[in-house]
Amino acid sequence: MKIDPEKVPVMKNYCKTCPFKPNKKGEWQDVKLANDVIARTLLQAHQICHGTEGEDRKPTHRCKGAFEHNLEIYKRMGLDDLVE
Repeated sequence: MKIDPEKVPVMKNYCKTCPFKPNKKGEWQDVKLANDVIARTLLQAHQICHGTEGEDRKPTHRCKGAFEHNLEIYKRMGLDDLVE
């Protein structure tokens, strides 16, 4: 599904099930899932926050963790000016 980034904002905080949410040690809550999301989305898509979709699965917010991680990669590549 294609989404318009201007109409689907990034979450302000991590949802409780976000794989990128840091645990008490500062590590991702679910490293394997976070890496799967990165592999699927980096340079090609946005990750929808599944904690906010609701029963109709309508995308209401993008994942804060995936967005911030990928934005850091884009910055290092000099592409952050392309990110919405």
